[in-house]
Amino acid sequence: MDDAALWETVPECGVCRSTAWRAAGAVCGRRFAACSRCGVVRLYDRVAENRLHLLYAGYYPGADPSPAELDRQLANPTFAHRLARLEASVNAGRRRIFEIGCGDGNFLAFLRRAGWAVGGSEFDARTAEMVLRRHGIRLFTGDISGGETPDGAPFPVIAAYHVLEHVYHPAQWLRAVRRLLDVGGVLHLQVPNHASLTRRLTGAAWASLMFPQHVYFYTPRTLAELLRREGFAVESATTWDPWHGPGTVAGSALNAVHRLRTGRIPWTDALPGNDLVDGGAEDGRASRRSAMPVDPSAQNAMPVRRPRLARRVVDALAAPLARAEAAAGMGAVVDVLARVA
Repeated sequence: MDDAALWETVPECGVCRSTAWRAAGAVCGRRFAACSRCGVVRLYDRVAENRLHLLYAGYYPGADPSPAELDRQLANPTFAHRLARLEASVNAGRRRIFEIGCGDGNFLAFLRRAGWAVGGSEFDARTAEMVLRRHGIRLFTGDISGGETPDGAPFPVIAAYHVLEHVYHPAQWLRAVRRLLDVGGVLHLQVPNHASLTRRLTGAAWASLMFPQHVYFYTPRTLAELLRREGFAVESATTWDPWHGPGTVAGSALNAVHRLRTGRIPWTDALPGNDLVDGGAEDGRASRRSAMPVDPSAQNAMPVRRPRLARRVVDALAAPLARAEAAAGMGAVVDVLARVA
């Protein structure tokens, strides 16, 4: 497949529809644009919408975990953090959730153990089959903005964790989500924070850059403004997450070290059958090979192997650093609870 078929250029902002933009850097020869109207940063040159299946087929690889390993995964501290935030906003009688892009289904399984009624969706049919096999949770398969209505709608609570940054038409997507929510329903979103201190310090080595899967990049301000325009009222927001915070700091630091040692950005996952510009040079002067990144926001993504001592040192430093940047309002994520206005 040639580049012309794989990539597309998108001059219009999917948040506010403006075509006015300014340059916001480049990775692998592909440009980023900052919208002159709403301020959202987006990937201006992105994988063509009709080729998205190449990015997400088999997104959660590997054999099913053992019961002990699954219990370890369900102990992920981000799950308890999300649950506490949800239960602070949702009355006991309305604890029924639909998670869009639920991935391996682990958070839904965690919520079910906590007494919630659960459902969700996934883009990839094989991932939905995996969730059914592992957890006995049957998912809606496909794009919720495509017009179909999942069983059980409208929902009192909808959640999407590390999904919106992948969405090509975010305003349209939010309108579809709003239609699926009950009157007074709650939306819980979490996305990477483009205004984080780690992103400012590490640039193209930022672990949440995730080229080319991540196409829109939000800050607390730009996400709140988007939600307001689409009929939501933000009730609470934080930039802290106990798993993504330290993980993003550690991953970005290791990427930066790798970049200093090799001069290359370590995007490492292969997209079979396609010859893409290598993730090695920010200005696009790179060799040609098949390259796509591993997304660390996917809980089962396999990390690049690092020296054990270096990893231990970075992990030990990451948690307090992540807490400090979140305390300053510049943490790794934008975590927002909003209600239909």
